[in-house]
Amino acid sequence: MPVYQAFFGLAVEVEQVSRAWRSDFRWLRAQALRASESVCANMAEGFYSQYSTEYLQALYRCRREAQETLSHLRYAMSVKQLPEDAGTIITARYVTALKQLANLITSIERKIQQRGKSKPA
Repeated sequence: MPVYQAFFGLAVEVEQVSRAWRSDFRWLRAQALRASESVCANMAEGFYSQYSTEYLQALYRCRREAQETLSHLRYAMSVKQLPEDAGTIITARYVTALKQLANLITSIERKIQQRGKSKPA
């Protein structure tokens, strides 16, 4: 799924760019890593759920975690741990992926209204 692939790539990128952060910002790195990895994990977990409503709830969690990651990245930029150019690129990619996620959420909500909460067999 393209939106999963986008967030997975972003999680790997967050891991790579955060390696250079100073040790006194280890807490920020840990927070950013957990949030970015959580997006992919929640999406995978939700995809394999029994009901569309469970999948939708997982996608809402993904959105929250992605927004949290954006907050950590913006903070890292403001305290000069993440270079401005790299930070601008990765945050723009997060915004694009969040738009893809919003479209997926809208699609799932529409299917629930049309077919009910069960996933098609």
